[in-house]
Amino acid sequence: MELKGVIFDWDGTLVDSFSACIKATREIFNKFGFDISEEEYREKFSPNWYEIYKRHNIPEKYWKEIDLLWKDYFDYSLVKWREGAVKNLTFLKNLNLKIGVVTASTKEDIKREKPYLHPEKYVDEWITWEDSQKPKPDPLPLLKILSKLKLSPLEVIYVGDTPEDIEMGKRVRIITIGIFLPPSPPKEKLILSNPNFLFNDLFELLNFWKDLAF
Repeated sequence: MELKGVIFDWDGTLVDSFSACIKATREIFNKFGFDISEEEYREKFSPNWYEIYKRHNIPEKYWKEIDLLWKDYFDYSLVKWREGAVKNLTFLKNLNLKIGVVTASTKEDIKREKPYLHPEKYVDEWITWEDSQKPKPDPLPLLKILSKLKLSPLEVIYVGDTPEDIEMGKRVRIITIGIFLPPSPPKEKLILSNPNFLFNDLFELLNFWKDLAF
C-alpha cells in the first residue's frame, strides 16, 4: 500500500464541538418539551442528526423546525481543535499527503467555524451534509470524497470516532482508525465496530504516522 491521503471525520475527531452541540441540542429540544441529560446525549449520539431525533423520540413533525433553529442556537466560537489535531494535519501535509474531511456538519456550519479554526490551511476537500444524499454509515460520503481527492480506497486511511465512521470505512474496504476521545460515544461501542487500529488520543495517532513515515 502506498499511502497518498488521509480522510478524517470532523466533529469529535479533529474538533471538539461537544459543548456547543450539547448546549444547542438541549436548548432546542427544551423548546419542544423534551429534556435530555449529557449522559443520554453521549449514549444516543449519531453522526446522522435525524437518527439522534429518532433515538430521543422526537416526533418527525418537529425535525425541519429543529433544523432551522440550529444556526440560531449553536455557538460556533465554542468549537475548538482537538489537542494534537493541528500537529497531525501539519505532519501529514508536510508528507505531501492529500487531506479530506467527511462530516455531518453543513456547509454553513463549516463556513461559520472557519474564522475560528482556519481549516483551509490543511484540508484539501470536504464532503458535508448537503454533498451526500445518504449519511454515515452509508458508504456514499466516503466514495464521494475519494472521487474529489482522485484516490482509490487502497491509497487512503480513514479516521473517525464513532461506530458509524468505522462501518462506513469497512463498507468501502478502507483501512480504518478509531479514535476514542471523550466525550465521544462509549469506548465499548467503538471497540465493537472493530477498526483496524484504535488509539486513545491524537498523539498516539501522530506516533502512528511517524512510524509509517520512517
